[in-house]
Amino acid sequence: MKTLIMFVLFFSCLSAFAQKDNRIVIGAVDTVYSNILKEKRAIWVHVPHGDKNQRYPVLYVLDGETHFQSAVAIDEQLSGVLPDMIIIGIINTIRGRDLTPTHVNGVNGSGGGENFMRFIEKELVPYADSHYPTAPYSVFSGHSLGGLTVINTFFNHTRLFNAYIAIDPSLWWDDQQWIKKEEENLSKNDFSNRTLFVAIANNIPPGMDTISVLKDTGWMSPVTRAVIPFVHTLRNTRPSGLRMGSKFYPNERHGTVELNAEYDALRYLFDYYQFRTSQFIGHPELDEDAVLAAHYQMVSEKMGYTVVPSEDMVNELAYDCMSRHKMAVAYNLFKRNTDNHPESANAWDSIGDYYSAAGDQQKAIEAYSKSLSLHESADTRQKMDALKAKK
Repeated sequence: MKTLIMFVLFFSCLSAFAQKDNRIVIGAVDTVYSNILKEKRAIWVHVPHGDKNQRYPVLYVLDGETHFQSAVAIDEQLSGVLPDMIIIGIINTIRGRDLTPTHVNGVNGSGGGENFMRFIEKELVPYADSHYPTAPYSVFSGHSLGGLTVINTFFNHTRLFNAYIAIDPSLWWDDQQWIKKEEENLSKNDFSNRTLFVAIANNIPPGMDTISVLKDTGWMSPVTRAVIPFVHTLRNTRPSGLRMGSKFYPNERHGTVELNAEYDALRYLFDYYQFRTSQFIGHPELDEDAVLAAHYQMVSEKMGYTVVPSEDMVNELAYDCMSRHKMAVAYNLFKRNTDNHPESANAWDSIGDYYSAAGDQQKAIEAYSKSLSLHESADTRQKMDALKAKK
């Protein structure tokens, strides 16, 4: 059971430190020196607790010091509905430099966005891939100026990430000259197998609606004036290969929309991921293992690499089949777990239970023995000794 109580950052061994003072840790600080930016860059990293050989898709979150914790909470709370993911929060140094794609006169240091993206593409992503158990699927998420950076990356570094989340992006930047130029190239770009989700907060001044605000020139509405036409352009242009979603949040302003939008965006990106065991209720004719295999083949095709179901879910499904005397299906499920998680003591203990129920004492003893070689358990030891006593 994964439980999120509080967020703690520190620089030494996480598990040992947590044991000493009873703090529960969801992430660690890491540092990458950038030769491109000529500075150290801090990242906050969350790695799911799982099989040591398991690899995970990655969610890169801009403005990490603000949005890292909520991203981890969403992914952990929705484990199984979403894939367990590595979350990397990118911490700011000079935000106005890194998160703006063009220089604007009067805004000191602006326009460093492309250099920042070189750092992410050439240094950060390779570092993450070499130091953490990453899978070849990644998401890039940002809010406000971070959303502007996401859109810049979506246009100009389309293949760098598989999916993009732009939350109330600051497309007003540079009097919208930048975004208008990019929109002109929409029909020319190839967005095959790419997904974009755009969230729009309600920054509309009182007395206006989503139509009249487009004519407003006041200081309260520049984000909305830029984002709504952009979404309309995307929908009208229908860029090649792009899967695109958007949502307007009538009860959220620019400063409050991030949490709800991140949740909705991730649910949208992975709406195909969840495997529903409830589909078997009232349908004993279904082969649970075959249905499971077909589902995860589909998920693997969408994500571009082999995705396997969680050990716990398969285990529960296997025991349920065994309780209903669907022994052949139960065996296939138990075997799936030992194949996918060969170093799991629990997987071998469970298939030992299957062999024991099927009357194959020798194979049950061998499975229990394998489980005990991986992890000593009084329960497994007792079951194995009881079988040996019967021989």
